[in-house]
Amino acid sequence: MKSHRDAIRKGQESGDYVPGVMNYYSLMSDLITLCSGPFWHFVPMFKGVSRAEAHSRFHHTVTRYLGAGKEDTVLEIGCGYGEMGRQVAKISGASVTGLTMADAEIVGGNERIKDAGLDDRCKIVQGNYHKTDFQDASFSKVFGIYTLKYSSDLDAVFGEVARLLKPNGRFLSYEILVTDTYDKTNPEHQEYVQNISTCTCMPPLWPAQAMRDAALKAGLVPVVEEDIGAVPNARPWYTCFTNGIYQILACPLLLPFFRCAETMRLLPPAFTDWFENVLVHPTVDFVRAGRLGIISGTVVMTWRKP
Repeated sequence: MKSHRDAIRKGQESGDYVPGVMNYYSLMSDLITLCSGPFWHFVPMFKGVSRAEAHSRFHHTVTRYLGAGKEDTVLEIGCGYGEMGRQVAKISGASVTGLTMADAEIVGGNERIKDAGLDDRCKIVQGNYHKTDFQDASFSKVFGIYTLKYSSDLDAVFGEVARLLKPNGRFLSYEILVTDTYDKTNPEHQEYVQNISTCTCMPPLWPAQAMRDAALKAGLVPVVEEDIGAVPNARPWYTCFTNGIYQILACPLLLPFFRCAETMRLLPPAFTDWFENVLVHPTVDFVRAGRLGIISGTVVMTWRKP
């Protein structure tokens, strides 16, 4: 946990949270994949619909809001292994370029593109979405899924997206956002939102208003802002945690039990510290903040370049 806390401190001091985020995922990626499979973002959930099917529906929803078609050149920023980009390409027929900084994601993502038979119109390249090497007006569509939560400079991101878009091009962002309901003077609100960021080594979560302001500054015109989880028959976006995981992690007896087990040398030293600060938090904070309506994980925002 020392490396985890050092990374948080360095990010807060320098504004560069990338090393901390990479350190967090080096600790947690295998566990997240074990629990969630390839689905690392929240989507609208419905009774009687499997998580895999909910994500499949989400792929079609994103493609529809993006307005992607066969003639489009699309950029996915912060693409990871390119799962969303491949789905957009399959559904729309568009050509999709994924952008990531991680060597492993470039190699692994391009292998998955080839395996999917999409190497004629999809690729993943290396770059930082705050400042890329692409030419002006290179893409008709740009999108990011849970990407901007890793950025500490929204103005730079939106400015770069505006530069990359062709006239009348569209930018779609789907993020974990602090809603307009958040009260910065409320200690409970502060605690939950802060825990989500610090326990994952991310910058402070962006308020929805900050997204609107950055887009306006970059000259982008708002098209859609919609919570796609606020529809009839939808279950809360954090439902994936409330089917048993949350109840276990929120149990007040759990951490004292682990501390006792550590004292008796039944668990390794600092196990409780790790468990509390990367498992209990941020999981319980997502649920509690979601129930208060101060965090949303299912808001789609789109803008158009004039």
